[in-house]
Amino acid sequence: MLLRKLIKFSFPAFFAVFLTACDPILSIEGSFWPAWIICILAGLAAGMVLMWQLVRHRLAPYLGPPLLIVPSLWALCTFVIWLLFYST
Repeated sequence: MLLRKLIKFSFPAFFAVFLTACDPILSIEGSFWPAWIICILAGLAAGMVLMWQLVRHRLAPYLGPPLLIVPSLWALCTFVIWLLFYST
């Protein structure tokens, strides 16, 4: 029973990792940029906005050490942006 649950939840993760598409290239002002750079910068901006909202609503002290939370939030935003805009 536990093995079935493990397979059920790890199957989508397997496909997400091993069935990714090629890296798209974007043209910005005539200069070609890999899409992952755009996602990192957009993830940084989104992470900053989300952290600002957490601080504003006084939820940040309940999350844990900021040294772990802020980079994790940045990575989460970066990966979500990649999946929303550049996955097939």
